[in-house]
Amino acid sequence: MMKISLFDRSIRLILSLVGFPLLIIQYLITVYEQKKHKPTGWHADIGSRKLHVTVTGHGSPTIILEAGMGGCSLDWVLVAPALSTKANVITYDRAGFGWSEAVLDLPTCSAYVDDLRSLLRTLGAAPPYLLVGHSYGGMIMRLFASRYPEEVCGLVLVDATHESRYLPEQTTAGRQKQLFSHRSQYRLGYMLAPLGIPRWLKQHIGSKRLPEEWLAPVRALGYKASAYRAVYAELLSTTESSLQLKAAEPLKQDLPVIVLSAGKQNEEWQQGQRKLTNLTKRTNQIIVEDSWHSIHIHRPDAVIHAINRLLDEIDLSSYR
Repeated sequence: MMKISLFDRSIRLILSLVGFPLLIIQYLITVYEQKKHKPTGWHADIGSRKLHVTVTGHGSPTIILEAGMGGCSLDWVLVAPALSTKANVITYDRAGFGWSEAVLDLPTCSAYVDDLRSLLRTLGAAPPYLLVGHSYGGMIMRLFASRYPEEVCGLVLVDATHESRYLPEQTTAGRQKQLFSHRSQYRLGYMLAPLGIPRWLKQHIGSKRLPEEWLAPVRALGYKASAYRAVYAELLSTTESSLQLKAAEPLKQDLPVIVLSAGKQNEEWQQGQRKLTNLTKRTNQIIVEDSWHSIHIHRPDAVIHAINRLLDEIDLSSYR
């Protein structure tokens, strides 16, 4: 199990001390931007830490929207309002991202499921849950559905990652090279973020394609040193997360699942999408031919349609 090494943490500390004036500037700008961009929701105390959460709408089931790697609750601003007219909708920021602060040392899918479970108890959000996860967030939602099968009534995987993508024995040499590049990039960002270097390079954590009114707070939140620490730790933990998915109990075979796949992805990614179609006997794949990876941003209507389709299929009487 990998976590941020003592060597990396030491280098980060040394750089922060050497560049102390830049550290102060970054801190002051971060404080200013946090006052400028107020949270869209509130901070729920789950015991070990506080998570930023937004709850809209009412009714059953409860729809939970999980962002991809490095993402936050704002990723769903083009989807959540339409869903809130029909159900209770929860968006939240995982530890270290968005307006949530404390970063997990080992942010695996299992740890995130534990946090989400605690959050739902704190909110008093009763099942059944309709889970929606984008990319890496799809792995988290799958593990939640595996652990709590009697509470989950449906699953929508928005161009979700298949666990084989992070298992060394199942990845190609090209994919290994890509992972090494991503780790190097996030490692460098982790070390330099306290000095505000990513800010000057205009390299923030999180979405790059939202409308400007939402992209401004995403940028502000994505320049925080805690965001870079969180995403670096998240990436380092992906192999362990994939092993957790591999070892998890199969999903209930009567669970309705929609695999929503982006048509503009490469063949290697599409192979992973096809693997997801075998999750249950009620799994259907929908390919959004004109969309890139972030379907909920490129084609939010397709995501809304897929979720509404499941809402029409679900028999809520069996969960009462």
